[in-house]
Amino acid sequence: MTVTGGDGDTKEVPFSVTVARPGAQVVIAVAGEIDLTTSEDLKETFEEALEPLPGKLVVDLEGVEFCDSTGLATLVGINDRCGSQGVALSFLPSPTIKRLALKTGLSTLLPFASN
Repeated sequence: MTVTGGDGDTKEVPFSVTVARPGAQVVIAVAGEIDLTTSEDLKETFEEALEPLPGKLVVDLEGVEFCDSTGLATLVGINDRCGSQGVALSFLPSPTIKRLALKTGLSTLLPFASN
């Protein structure tokens, strides 16, 4: 993803998000950085993945190298939305996500699958 700053400079932000639909579940695979510049893309992909509503959603975060507070808020929002829609959810965390979740107390809120 290319981002243009306020000074007109552009830089590459390593980020990718893909969706697969094996069977009755949806898998969203995220790699790179989840931050202020990429969280909106993740939210949009998540909203698209809920159409039609799947029975199960897996968010594969094993390729995430960095996540800021905006990214964590996005993951909490995904968790809340799945809970309210009755979609079974599991996150496959990278070491970075696992460490952040433990430090922030989110490890008790977010449904992490063992990887």
